[in-house]
Amino acid sequence: MVAAVLALAACGGDSPASSAAGPAAAVAPPRLVRGVLLVSVDTLRHDRLGLYGYDRPTSLNLDGLARRATVFEGARAQASQTAPSHASAFTSTFAGEHGIYNVHADDTQWPRLPPGVRTIAEELQSAGVVTAAFVSGGNLTKKMEMNRGFDVWDERMEDVSGRVDALLHWLPSVGERPFFALLHTYQVHAPYVPPREIGDAFTDASYQGPLRATYERYLALPVAEAFALGVGEDYWGKEMVDYTDGDVKFLSDLYDGEISYVDSELRRAFEAVLKGRRAADTAIIVFGDHGEEFRDHGKFQHDQLFDELVHVPLLIDAGTALEREGWKGRVSQMVELVDLAPTIAELMGVAAPADRWEGRSLVPLMRPETRAAAEARDAPPVFSELVREHATQDYHAITWHGWKYILHRQPNIGKTWEHLFHLETDPLEKTNLIDSTDAAATQALAGLRAQLQTFTERNAAVRVRLGESAPVEMSAEDQAALKSLGYVGGSGDKGH
Repeated sequence: MVAAVLALAACGGDSPASSAAGPAAAVAPPRLVRGVLLVSVDTLRHDRLGLYGYDRPTSLNLDGLARRATVFEGARAQASQTAPSHASAFTSTFAGEHGIYNVHADDTQWPRLPPGVRTIAEELQSAGVVTAAFVSGGNLTKKMEMNRGFDVWDERMEDVSGRVDALLHWLPSVGERPFFALLHTYQVHAPYVPPREIGDAFTDASYQGPLRATYERYLALPVAEAFALGVGEDYWGKEMVDYTDGDVKFLSDLYDGEISYVDSELRRAFEAVLKGRRAADTAIIVFGDHGEEFRDHGKFQHDQLFDELVHVPLLIDAGTALEREGWKGRVSQMVELVDLAPTIAELMGVAAPADRWEGRSLVPLMRPETRAAAEARDAPPVFSELVREHATQDYHAITWHGWKYILHRQPNIGKTWEHLFHLETDPLEKTNLIDSTDAAATQALAGLRAQLQTFTERNAAVRVRLGESAPVEMSAEDQAALKSLGYVGGSGDKGH
């Protein structure tokens, strides 16, 4: 939908007044599955999983699921923080359209989803599908109306094992009815505190720097208390820039251990489906809402738009019946998290609201008889955005045809930074070509700048059309709870 507008802009044509407007889908597609388990592993980098080529045993169960699934090698998130990324995944709208942002303890209001959006849960619920969510709170909360369309919304901060337990307790109640279940965990998010036996397996015993003692201390803390301290100075110290390479490696190793722990717990959820009566007709979808940085581009956690933060894992196991028909393999074409809702809708045989959703269904890339033709078609540009700290900083990125452009602005000090990368030759984004005189780079930069401007202006217009829900005032208890979860604002060095 967006691509048509941007193609017009790129060639100098006039764009429609509102490209988001159009006839609503009238005919439901045939139902392909009767159940969907959607798993969101918050803060999960794609390149730390074996299924994407990582050489450490972090993801044995996810790797096994991948062998029977469609693995998307080029999936990108719409934002690098929890609230805007999930809002885009749920509503198939871009961050500049839905306006949801991460909140912190120094905020005074909760943003809410605009009235003009429709979540995938609402669409499925309207079609008679049983819906339930088992999430970890923080910035994935009903206070932002993220619970729209869910019959059950179980929101609490606890270890991944507790979230899996809650899902498994609920799942038998579904019986033979069609269902949609969401499982979300912050386990991989800082602080990185895998169980001791897993931590010992992934870290170097010879490292005895200051972060070793921090890890030992955090092992003894309750989960909620550990998370409360895990994005502040208690865990990170005052001067992260002084971390040695050994310190950074230790943190990175603990992160790997957390992934391994989540992977081991997810096995219970996968087995409940794959070994149960619903194995043939239930799809399992696993994605990361954003990644994590370990000083890859000078910072930690996740408040930029480099690929370690927005290139995310995405795999879809369409159930044993479709797997036997060849619904598995690897897709190299770029896709986005706004594509999740249309994909789930088509899998469940529900008509997507064509006048409200921006993404495209990925079913043609999964279906054996259409996969080659679908992958041969030109994919639309991928857009990612992030607004931080009361709009004091904003980031916008576009990735297309092997190039990536990032615009970073800090209006309060009048600063702007630009980056241009050729991902095919520089996948780690180490060489900024913004000042290059190479003809290909110059041409790519001009086109991407123009497309990003068109996209940003269009998003602002769509946001007006979607309307605005009045924000909800935060109580003192809300602010205390956010602080207890670690959402305390930041110096700009850490994401949340």
